[in-house]
Amino acid sequence: MTSKINIDTSQLNKIVYGLKDAEKQMPGAFVAALNRTLDRVYSRSGRIVTQQYNVKASEIKASMTKNRASFSRPRAFIRVRSKRYTLGRFLPGGLKSKSKKATVKIKKSAGRKPVLGAPKAFVQRSPDGNTHIFRREGDKRYPLELLRTISPTQMVENLKVMESIQDEANSFLADRVEHEIQYRLKKVKGNG
Repeated sequence: MTSKINIDTSQLNKIVYGLKDAEKQMPGAFVAALNRTLDRVYSRSGRIVTQQYNVKASEIKASMTKNRASFSRPRAFIRVRSKRYTLGRFLPGGLKSKSKKATVKIKKSAGRKPVLGAPKAFVQRSPDGNTHIFRREGDKRYPLELLRTISPTQMVENLKVMESIQDEANSFLADRVEHEIQYRLKKVKGNG
């Protein structure tokens, strides 16, 4: 007696057809996950920098430009471009300071520190209405050098800051990729 086993291939065909659709969905899942991660890093970077430096998150975000991923260019990145801050920005009260002493606080972990060097730095209100820290370039009264310090770009590139941003980006991207794949598989399953 011979037995015959019949296999209904209609279900298999549906699975194969669904997998073809799923394969088409994967680049979209990757691009969506990248862009969501980019948005997250953009919003969190300012907060991470402010944990280390005496700046506002909005100032850091203002120096950042997002470059989103697309199907033709599946990579996303943030470019941080900025000029160095003047030392006067870190005076007590910022650029509207009434301080007469050239003491600044740049890092949150450090206290106020005097601006050292020769000739001695001094605080003066400039014609633009802001208070800045200057130093004479020679023995004469003029010319003056406007003293500058770190830029938002350098703040983001700080090892501790960059490590925190990188850790957050990696963990968020892993979650987003998984979420986007599950979302698209449910979408394909619903069509099949």
